[in-house]
Amino acid sequence: MGTSGSSSGPGSGVSFDPPWLDDIDTPQVGDGQTQDDESPAAQDPEDPQAEQGQSELPPDAHDSPDDVAPPRRFFGARLALREFAKTGSEDAFRRAVGHYSRTGMGGSRRAASRMRTSTRSGANAISLLRAARDKTDPAINEWVGSLVARNAGAQEIADEIVRYAMPQGGSLDEASCRRSMALALQDLLAGDAGIDLLNLEESSIWSLIESFLGYEAFSRLTLDIGQVFEAADLSPREQVTRMKEMHDYLRAELSWQVAALRKDTSNAAPAQLQPLLQRALADTFAVYEGWI
Repeated sequence: MGTSGSSSGPGSGVSFDPPWLDDIDTPQVGDGQTQDDESPAAQDPEDPQAEQGQSELPPDAHDSPDDVAPPRRFFGARLALREFAKTGSEDAFRRAVGHYSRTGMGGSRRAASRMRTSTRSGANAISLLRAARDKTDPAINEWVGSLVARNAGAQEIADEIVRYAMPQGGSLDEASCRRSMALALQDLLAGDAGIDLLNLEESSIWSLIESFLGYEAFSRLTLDIGQVFEAADLSPREQVTRMKEMHDYLRAELSWQVAALRKDTSNAAPAQLQPLLQRALADTFAVYEGWI
């Protein structure tokens, strides 16, 4: 884990979402379904909310009515994150994320929407791992067969999952997804070195995705406001400790929100996965907004 030292984060007076965000090509995988017959966009071509598989989230009371970011959008978030960096206060971290979501990103729904590359990628990974386990997709069956035939090790399989399910372009969002999934897979293997990545139980798949989203939320925060770590005069060890704490806090809240949503969609179909993850992110950011 690390921070971005090459950028001071997005500024004010620009759109909350960069114009290239929906140009990212995210692969569609799993369950033998093509994009034409399975994606939310294909189900109702007249529904503008279905474009790119986005969920129709209800607006939060604090969502900005404007599309343009306000001046000093991250001031409160950076101030609180600097306090967290120096003291390790969890309350300071909660306030940092709350300010980041409400003012920096225009509200919890907008913050979640900004991460839609992450949620689409997470949904892809779920579909891929389910299809690998259940043998429901001929193309994925062939992919699994090739890995088995060459006796691929756990790390090679992990690398192949990243290659197959994550976007492969060169944008920061795409690179972040690949890095976050690689880290989440490493965590899963560290917890059980003998786990079969091609035959994961449902609980392990969801644990992987919760970790992935935790890393993605962490990555989003550090790209936008993580520069405060570089100015906080922390030792390298202290920086690593604080960053691990950030991921752990974010993952814990995301896990709770995913579990709550899965009670209503315990067997979510492929078309339901990305909206579910999108809602989990929005609900997570809303919880943090409650601390400010």
